[in-house]
Amino acid sequence: MKRLNTMLLALTFTLSMITGCGNSGNSSETVPDSSSENSVSESSENFDENDDENYDTGDASLDNTRNQDGIGENELLVLSFGTSFNDNRRLTIGAIENDIEKAFPDYSVRRGFTSNIIIDHVKKRDGVSIDDINESLQRAVDNGVKNLVVQPTHLMNGIEYDELVGKVADYADSFEKISIGEPLLTSDEDFKEVEKAITEWTSEYDDGETAICFMGHGTEAESNAVYTKMQDMLTADGYRNYFIGTVEASPTLDDVMKSVKAGNYKRVVLQPLMVVAGDHANNDMAGDEEDSWKSAFEKEGYKVECLIRGLGENERIRNLYVSHAKKAVESLSGMSAVPVQNTENTELSPVYASDLNDGVYKISVDSSSSMFNITDCELTVADGKMTAVMTMGGTGYLYVFMGKGENATESEYIPFEEQSDGTHTFTVPVESLNTETECSAFSKKKEEWYDRTLVFNSDLLPQEAFKNSDNSENTELKDGEYTVEVSLEGGSGKATIESPAKLTVENGQAYAEIVWNSPNYDYMICENQKYLPINTDGNSVFEIPVSAFDEKINVSADTTAMSTPHEIEYTLYFNSESIKNETD
Repeated sequence: MKRLNTMLLALTFTLSMITGCGNSGNSSETVPDSSSENSVSESSENFDENDDENYDTGDASLDNTRNQDGIGENELLVLSFGTSFNDNRRLTIGAIENDIEKAFPDYSVRRGFTSNIIIDHVKKRDGVSIDDINESLQRAVDNGVKNLVVQPTHLMNGIEYDELVGKVADYADSFEKISIGEPLLTSDEDFKEVEKAITEWTSEYDDGETAICFMGHGTEAESNAVYTKMQDMLTADGYRNYFIGTVEASPTLDDVMKSVKAGNYKRVVLQPLMVVAGDHANNDMAGDEEDSWKSAFEKEGYKVECLIRGLGENERIRNLYVSHAKKAVESLSGMSAVPVQNTENTELSPVYASDLNDGVYKISVDSSSSMFNITDCELTVADGKMTAVMTMGGTGYLYVFMGKGENATESEYIPFEEQSDGTHTFTVPVESLNTETECSAFSKKKEEWYDRTLVFNSDLLPQEAFKNSDNSENTELKDGEYTVEVSLEGGSGKATIESPAKLTVENGQAYAEIVWNSPNYDYMICENQKYLPINTDGNSVFEIPVSAFDEKINVSADTTAMSTPHEIEYTLYFNSESIKNETD
């Protein structure tokens, strides 16, 4: 089953300017250490109140802050990280808001920023007030909004997006219906559209002698994989002179530099892969400091041109945000105030305490309502029983009850526990994994029970968590030749493998023959072991051990299709019900 981030995609639950590189003269602001996902889609900015600015970011009076009252019953709240660069804020965030407003005349479009540092700075410097996330949500409550749609301008599903969902969840019971739109890069179709947008936008520089490099923000979270996925798509689609790097994570500037130097390029074009062109674009990318991307490439002898424009200036990108908002608006139609997501798990069989070894394991949980947002879950198996500690994305619920709210009795209420970081957790009993479990949550604001459906998933459990996990005891297959249906997930979504795959069992151990749709894989890694191809001609073929059936197995494959070899993470899923004897 798809995890929470993917479910947000499938559901959308009911709930600037081109310039030369020289001295940009646009910023002397410093960038904080952003090891978390402070700004996955925009530039993070930090300010010293004792410093006087000696640069001009544009006319703040031209910007529409969209914090007026008189909203009406329908509101579409556009939430952004924000930027203090006035002109670029208008050309990117403002342009996205304008396009959304044109697309939804029955909705009042309002603005909210998640960065209070930027809000405070703009207020002090320009006297312009912008709502933060809590102020924008409270404004909607005070204005009697009944139907609220929230469309973030975030680049990806990640830490900041999850935090946003949690804060919105705290206000969920204040509206009749609420829906949250997807970030820019969510589905494979989104990636394809963004790829088309950025390649068409820079096509005039694609002359065979120019390396076109995009600088993203980067994050230490798993969501950082969007940059690798975008790079893989560009390479696979023939854009071999396009390179993706990040400021805060990987791929690094060194990685990009290495790839560029491997080609015969004379010129480098730099552009931010961020919604706005703020501090990172003006300083880290195009600044004259010796550690900027511009300076680094010039030092290597390249002629460098910088495009100081955020993705929000691109019409295709804005149309994609409008499309995501449309899904969110449409999800409100005919829905109740309590959104329901699909929690049906068709891939995995139920797992009980008796199937697992005692221990503490991290698991994922799917919720029927994104307003009941579970950001982390720890499963404890002990003495034939399972309990789960669920960490919530918000603080809007006082109790949970494992069952329907109408059957809740006070003696069975499970109260929240507040952790040192302010998050709330609930410790609940778990009968089985991979099955729908009824749960109800008591709202702090409404003082009512809301029914939810949860699925505690087994897909993150390590193989050693299972009793009798040794494959020779589990396969129940005699030595011989078989075929088995196998599915592949991960990477850019373009890679495929042949299915059914050849399956060989020797001495109780199963081995699968993985045949890729490309000849460019030079090795695979499975269970921390490296496997080389078993063929020398045609598409790459590997024989790897099958550690488990009916579970996702993490593997990686190294591709030589890029200018430098690159390992890509995938999962394989072998369906035991599809196993057939080759002689049948």
